Amino acid sequence: AFVAASSANRPRTQSRANVRPLTRHVCRATPSGLDEPIELKNGAVVSGPDLSVTVNGLHLPNPFVIGSGPPGTNYQVMKKAFDDGWGGVICKTLSLDSTKVVNVTPRYAKLRDSAGKVFGWQNFELISDRPFDTMIKEMARLKAEYPDRVLIASIMEEYNQDAWAEIIGRCEEIGVDAFEINFSCPHGLPERKMGMAMGQDPEVLHNVCGWINAAATKPVWAKMTPNITDITVPAEAALKAGCEGIAA
Repeated sequence: AFVAASSANRPRTQSRANVRPLTRHVCRATPSGLDEPIELKNGAVVSGPDLSVTVNGLHLPNPFVIGSGPPGTNYQVMKKAFDDGWGGVICKTLSLDSTKVVNVTPRYAKLRDSAGKVFGWQNFELISDRPFDTMIKEMARLKAEYPDRVLIASIMEEYNQDAWAEIIGRCEEIGVDAFEINFSCPHGLPERKMGMAMGQDPEVLHNVCGWINAAATKPVWAKMTPNITDITVPAEAALKAGCEGIAA
């Protein structure tokens, strides 16, 4: 879920050169129960209702955005999301030093009900463990090939103003359209006071959001953790520090 808290837009530029038209067909239900094809071109509906939306100056061909996680792990899967018509992609959460991110295998477990049927999964996969430079190069390539599609950088760092300024600057250099700040991940390296550990401390969150908004020229959305008594407290702190919106 995302709530845009401000209609004000930060200065932003975006090249529309070398746009790659891509057509896909999806189906819609009819009263007879049959499906009719809907044509998508670059994520926009061209044979049905206009689903485009504009949020904080970002124009999306449709409101469906791939959330940060495995579908934003690398160039190939993010490219596939755009090719399949998604309106935007949020990359898997990045930090500057991936060597501190140590995933284990296996890291998924089945959740079963009283009858033994699987109804969900536990997941304690960490943020991206790929080198930051590698991810930046792949995201730059993606933006060059899809200049009119929305690419959002999910980022997480320690309580260090210089680190936040660096990660924002390097992401903006390759043309990301917005930032989602990961204050929500329950296994986001709490020993480094990252992710949920930061999102549960409104004072720390307010300070960090202030650093971020001082450095960023693109929209900033703070992603809240639900693991707190009153989610409105950190959300208000983020908005007062200049964030354009709240994600949850």
